[in-house]
Amino acid sequence: MLVLAGLAYAQPLPLAVARVAPTAELRRGDEILELRSRVPLSPDDRVVTGPQGRVSLQLYGGGALRLGGDSTLRLHSIEPPGPGNSGVAKLILERGALRLDARGRSGQPPQDYRLNAGRLRLRVFGGEAWTEVTSRGESVCLLSGAVEIVADTGGERLDQPGACLVFGQGGRLPVHGDGGEALARKLLRTAFADDLNARALAEQTPEPVAEVLPPADPAVASPEAAPVPVPATPGPRWTLVLASFPDPAAAENAVRSWLNQGETPQVRRSDTPSGVRFRVTVGDYADLAQARAGLTELRSRQLNAAEAWVMPVKD
Repeated sequence: MLVLAGLAYAQPLPLAVARVAPTAELRRGDEILELRSRVPLSPDDRVVTGPQGRVSLQLYGGGALRLGGDSTLRLHSIEPPGPGNSGVAKLILERGALRLDARGRSGQPPQDYRLNAGRLRLRVFGGEAWTEVTSRGESVCLLSGAVEIVADTGGERLDQPGACLVFGQGGRLPVHGDGGEALARKLLRTAFADDLNARALAEQTPEPVAEVLPPADPAVASPEAAPVPVPATPGPRWTLVLASFPDPAAAENAVRSWLNQGETPQVRRSDTPSGVRFRVTVGDYADLAQARAGLTELRSRQLNAAEAWVMPVKD
């Protein structure tokens, strides 16, 4: 593996590495280069992180970007500062999570980010946003200011801090708020391991329930044709098992490890034919198909989730 030597720069770097948590690498053409502080990026460079990798980037000494684990970010181009802005960065998030901070320093004009995130095109100008691209779709959350979004279905805009938009394979999903996962928990996926404030906030934030919007044109059923409701027998819910231990202390240690990787697991006690097991689980699904889709997405996001499996929850 090649290593970029540290150089002294007389001028501010257009876009440069500010901090790295392994594993992370820079892919430039056919070369794989080690990321180090003060390394500038060139057009078509890709920053690639491993499951626990994090990379912080800085634009013209002002705007900041933070790339999460299992992510790939490609630089398209950088335009120098112009009237009303401190530079325009054009980027492509190919997979994973990214936090963008385009707020200008005191007395300085803001930054301007143009980002392709999967099928979405975003503009973050003078604000702060978080976005993620997975195999199941894309999501965008606003932290401050506003973000403009162009999707296949048309233009969208977020101007309420804390609000998110979620896009699945079929387009925008009908959800309010943060899409059913607390924003503080999402931000862990782009936080460094020593960001204790972010971790404490995530742990103190309860998991909200996603609000589903009604259909645009709900069908009005005739009273005469209305079927007689039949009480449904509730089936089991489902979760994903990351690991299983006979010792509860070992399970708690595993929970801390997964928290460092941006997941939010819990320990469930299970009675099995071979004795009591303490299982580290993540997710809550209403049916088996959803759980299997969640397992596929988890494995695409976490390399060490290859042995994860689906388990029914009876309690």
